[in-house]
Amino acid sequence: MICVGVVAQSTSTDPKATIVAANKKFVDIFNKGTAGIGDLYTTDAELYPPNSEVLKGGTAIAPYWKGGFDMGIKNLKLETVSADPAGDQIVETGKYTLAGADGKTMDTGKYIVVWKKENGEWKLFKDIWNTSMPAK
Repeated sequence: MICVGVVAQSTSTDPKATIVAANKKFVDIFNKGTAGIGDLYTTDAELYPPNSEVLKGGTAIAPYWKGGFDMGIKNLKLETVSADPAGDQIVETGKYTLAGADGKTMDTGKYIVVWKKENGEWKLFKDIWNTSMPAK
């Protein structure tokens, strides 16, 4: 149910290192309650959550993540599989795990995030994911 991403100001020229650093910030913010998570998205960002309409902009996206935290997701883990430059953007593929406060896995899956620089910081621009768990 969750995807990934974050603002990063990395001096690294390695796209994967840049995105790993950005994801660390996203995970830290999410796991502490989501305050400020909308700032990690570009002003024109789009979030494509499963079973939902597209959410546009950090102001609309932030409540989505807070809802996930409030419903019991307390431990988000992200693994960047690839981070490929695409012009002035970076396309990331990865895997996620969501767990509750008890550490029990709630969901695992994969995601794609398109990152874009805004005001000198790498931010989430397009964010989509889906579960790898079988339907019940």
